[in-house]
Amino acid sequence: MIAFVKGTLVELDTDSLVLDLGSVGLRVLAPVSRLHPRPVMNQELLLHTHLQVREDAWTLYGFGDPEQLAMFRLLLGVSGVGAKTALAIVDQVNPSRFAAAIGEKDLKVFTAVSGVGKKTAERILLELKDKVASFSPAEGEEKLPASSASEELDSFLLAALKQLGYTAVEARSFAMGAREALGPEASSEQLLREALKIARTV
Repeated sequence: MIAFVKGTLVELDTDSLVLDLGSVGLRVLAPVSRLHPRPVMNQELLLHTHLQVREDAWTLYGFGDPEQLAMFRLLLGVSGVGAKTALAIVDQVNPSRFAAAIGEKDLKVFTAVSGVGKKTAERILLELKDKVASFSPAEGEEKLPASSASEELDSFLLAALKQLGYTAVEARSFAMGAREALGPEASSEQLLREALKIARTV
């Protein structure tokens, strides 16, 4: 599995880019509008990746941070949602709004994305509600500390860590450590980065 790619940006399109890895030019499909800072030609770029393997093609999807990657993988798990649709949603809905929309059962956030109809949006809300909006700790696990931050952000943090391969117990431990380190006002993006930093020290 390819966890990330790092190379020099030599070609940029609306939904893809090409990285020069030295002797190979690698095309990566990506939510270009969500990449920060904005990609600049001949700039060195690192993308967190998901490799989709099919009989007729191997396609690499790249994201600017682990949170976008986790969101993409959550969407791929929804019946009827393919990589193209998942990428379009990641491109138009930021992770915090994504988590909040599922918690609030807000169809409009998803139907506003080109190619996403009402039935698809309903499946997203139904199939992801327990993965994003309402985590229940297993017996012996500790709940995240109460704070002024929304439950949706903490839930998305847990979902993101699980999608990146951590167990439920590890995800909760790292999430709690991040919340304690950064406080109640931290964004989901800041929390995930801090949780991953904690994970690397374990």
